[in-house]
Amino acid sequence: MTQLPTQPLTSLLTPKRFLVVIPCRNAAGHLPQCLDSLLAQTFTHWQALVADDASTDETEAVVRPYLDDPRISFRSLPQRGWLMGNTLDALRGLDPNPNDVVAILDGDDWIRPACLERLWEAHEQGYDLAYTDHEIEGDGHSVGAQLMPGVPVRGQAWCFTQLRSFKGYLFSLLPDDTFRDASGQYFRAAGDLSLYLPMAELAGPAKVHFIPEKLYFYRIHEQCNFKVKRQEQLDNNWDIRSRPRLDQQTVHFDFTETVRDLDKPDIRRLGQEARARYPRPFTVRIDHVITPEERDSWRAYHGLWIEDGVFLNEEVSS
Repeated sequence: MTQLPTQPLTSLLTPKRFLVVIPCRNAAGHLPQCLDSLLAQTFTHWQALVADDASTDETEAVVRPYLDDPRISFRSLPQRGWLMGNTLDALRGLDPNPNDVVAILDGDDWIRPACLERLWEAHEQGYDLAYTDHEIEGDGHSVGAQLMPGVPVRGQAWCFTQLRSFKGYLFSLLPDDTFRDASGQYFRAAGDLSLYLPMAELAGPAKVHFIPEKLYFYRIHEQCNFKVKRQEQLDNNWDIRSRPRLDQQTVHFDFTETVRDLDKPDIRRLGQEARARYPRPFTVRIDHVITPEERDSWRAYHGLWIEDGVFLNEEVSS
């Protein structure tokens, strides 16, 4: 059996940029604390977009002084996009690379100084969806937890507390209808479920990481969705959880290897060797090079996970 070649442990998904989207609507009274908390981060290599959802208050005027920092930009929709319309417009405008880290920080909340640093560390370790615990204003309760292995993501109690972050490739793999309700409109409530449940499925549980530190402060006020759109939030929740679950993605891997002259009895050992070479949670795609004449005999063996986090792919030589 062909041995896997030696190469440095430099993942194809090693993060290069940290992009922060700050969606807001009439948040002039809260944005200064939000942006000040961003400026106070111990991790400083970030870029932030304040994504205003056609506010009618002084949001733009409040943000303007912060634009002196070249890391911060601002855009305002000409008409209301609501929760997902506004957020998606911002994400698509940023057009993140597959290995960019993206976080969504609500404009009426704020983060503690180590928040971005902890998330960046998790993504450097190979996780593709990472989130911290949070503190809810006036409430000591938190639902933050690690995903339960072996249980479908949409069948688990909600555990994705804030601040949530993900690699750009996860967002790129989600079709537009992921974010639309049964009427075809973008979700106005429960948008976090429409993002993080399918992204967690695509990433796979081994690529999802919970940081049990309360690094995010969730503010309670009269315009929170769970107060003004509670029934719509619950309806959207049920809609999103009722949809077919997604398979773990097989497009983006941390490492790729190429093998030739593979014998079928050696497939399991090949996977075990690859798993031993790369620490978890890194994923590995092994491209098995075959001739066109061999395709039929190998059809039942390619396109499969041959070890935890190791995928055997077909590569046909010309």
